Amino acid sequence: MVKTRLIALIVLVAVYAVIPLLFLNTPYVVFILAQMAFFTIFAYGFNFLFGFSRQLFLCIGAFTGIGAYITGISLRDGLMGPVEAVLLSTAAVAAVGWVVSFLSVRRKLVVIFTGIFTLAITLVFNNLVIGLANVTGGETGFRIRGISLGPLDALPYNLRYYYVAIATVLAITVISYYLLFHTRTGYAYRCIMDDEISSELVGINVARVKTLTALLSSAVLGFSGAQYALFSQLIAPSYFAFASVDLPVQIIVILGGRASLLGPYIGSAIIAVVNEALKFLGPLTQVLYGLTLMLLLAFFRNGIVDFVRRKLFPWFF
Repeated sequence: MVKTRLIALIVLVAVYAVIPLLFLNTPYVVFILAQMAFFTIFAYGFNFLFGFSRQLFLCIGAFTGIGAYITGISLRDGLMGPVEAVLLSTAAVAAVGWVVSFLSVRRKLVVIFTGIFTLAITLVFNNLVIGLANVTGGETGFRIRGISLGPLDALPYNLRYYYVAIATVLAITVISYYLLFHTRTGYAYRCIMDDEISSELVGINVARVKTLTALLSSAVLGFSGAQYALFSQLIAPSYFAFASVDLPVQIIVILGGRASLLGPYIGSAIIAVVNEALKFLGPLTQVLYGLTLMLLLAFFRNGIVDFVRRKLFPWFF
């Protein structure tokens, strides 16, 4: 079974490596593919927080935005180099995520109250960005120049960051697979998903698992937010608003399947296609997202991956 999963992963890598090469003469398609890859990373962060450890963080956009703004401001003002800026963004967001999870666990907040608590973080982030306009550029944001990616500079611009994002998400997938199937952490996740109280009774340190998950997931969000800023080169609050990041990410995770490794891939691919097809609706797209999320929560909670797992490829999961 391990060999079969390895072959499947190699095929997945090959597909993601080749797909954009078919659209080199259509830069807009490559741009959409790159954006899809970044949202896959965002979805992975949310999936581990909510899907595996039952922590409803409604501040994914804020976390990625913090990473983007720290990196952007550092590069714009010449405070440090790109590598240092990305590392600082990753560490800062990881620290914030750990503190939020620690307070949530320490105060024994249930899922809904954790969601309200983290939604308040989103509101604070948006108000700070707009209020500190002399630093952040306010509602219009600011631009940063592209940076060198070494050998990838020979590729078209969008394709460079597509491969950066894909390399990141594949690395996250491999690490996640190892954690889930070869360590005690994976066993702890399965126990927490079944019954959190019983998990504590059998000796699992649920608080430590949750805070560590929040630390690592937030680090991923900070890192990907920094990379997303370098990709878009325009850093503005609308890019990281709740409706722009959190809402699509929630749909991606629920549509693909919570607590699954393939869910973020499947969900982000579907949403990328649907989003482009419905772009003519303008602001009404957000209304459709909201209705879709309500329907998924009401009738399709386990997502597409659950169907695939039960009916088609049980050996892969």
